[in-house]
Amino acid sequence: METLILFIIALGLAMDCFTLAISNSSVSGLVKAGVPLKVAIAFTFAHLVWLYAGHWLGGAIQSYFAGMESWAAFVVLGIIGLKMIYEARRRHPGSKVFDINDVRVIVVLSLATAMNAFLAGVALGLTAMPVHRGGLLVAISVFVLSLGGMAGGKNLGLLYARRTAYFGGSFMLMASAIFLSQIL
Repeated sequence: METLILFIIALGLAMDCFTLAISNSSVSGLVKAGVPLKVAIAFTFAHLVWLYAGHWLGGAIQSYFAGMESWAAFVVLGIIGLKMIYEARRRHPGSKVFDINDVRVIVVLSLATAMNAFLAGVALGLTAMPVHRGGLLVAISVFVLSLGGMAGGKNLGLLYARRTAYFGGSFMLMASAIFLSQIL
C-alpha cells in the first residue's frame, strides 16, 4: 500500500511540473537547445530537496500528532489536491507563461512547483513512510514528465496543459483518500 501511495503522490507532483512545462514551451516561443534538460533537472532537484526537507519536518513534529498521523496526511494531501484543482480552474495555463530559456526563470519555477513536494514530504514524515523510495519515484516521474512536457509542449498546447493540472490535483486527492480509508 505504501508504494501505491508514494506512486500516486509522485504522479500528482509530476503532473504539476508537466503542466508548467507544456505551458511554457508551447507559448514562450522557440525553446533553445538544452533547455528541456535543464528544466527537467532543475524541477527534479528542487522536488527532491523540498521533499526531503518536508519529510524531516514531518518527522520532527510527528510526536505532536501521535495517533493522528493518517488524519494529518489526509488533510495535508487533500489541501494540496484541492489547491491544484482550484488553480487549474481559476487560471488559464497561458497566464503562467514565462521565458523558459532564462535560467533564473527555470530556478524560480522549479522552486515554485516544489512547494507542493515540501508539503507532501511533511505528510510522509508524519506517517513515517519511506522517503527514499518516495524520492526515487518523485525524481523519475518529475524528470520524465518535465522533459516530456518541454519536448512536446508545442504539439500538446495549452488546452492539454489545463487538463493535466486537473489530473495532478486528482492524484493528490486520491492519495488523501487512501489515508482516509486507512483511518475508517
